[in-house]
Amino acid sequence: MILPLRRRHRRMFTIVGLLLPLAFIGGIAARKPIPTTMLSTDFLQERKAFTKATWDRSDLFPKTALRVQLLCQEVTTNRCAIQFSAAKDFVKADLLVYWLPAESTIKDTIPDEAILLGAFNSGRPLPVPLVAAGKPGTIVLYNLADHEIVETSKQLFLK
Repeated sequence: MILPLRRRHRRMFTIVGLLLPLAFIGGIAARKPIPTTMLSTDFLQERKAFTKATWDRSDLFPKTALRVQLLCQEVTTNRCAIQFSAAKDFVKADLLVYWLPAESTIKDTIPDEAILLGAFNSGRPLPVPLVAAGKPGTIVLYNLADHEIVETSKQLFLK
């Protein structure tokens, strides 16, 4: 009784041992290629367009040594961007940059009227929305990992 069952199991495992690698190779060969995304040329041209430095300040943040530049386009438009430069030892996880109008008050969290400029990345300009251009306000650095405000700048004008 045991001998026929052992033969049967041996045949089944031999078949499975041969078919499983073939099925795996067939699945790898039949899968779709990984999609790649290309940045649009408009986005790349917009990043290159911010070349004229309007002002350059290192005294905006009292606790953190950050250099902040306001870059504008060469053509006569109201498009501007903020660029941060930090030391190599400045490491903060998931840091977001917000623009807060001057009439807003800051408590423990980001107010509803704050405008997200983007993720903090030293050396990459963050475009400023047109609603914030020419108005007084502050820049707020918010740590998304800890859900806390890291730093608030002095009041400034973006233009």
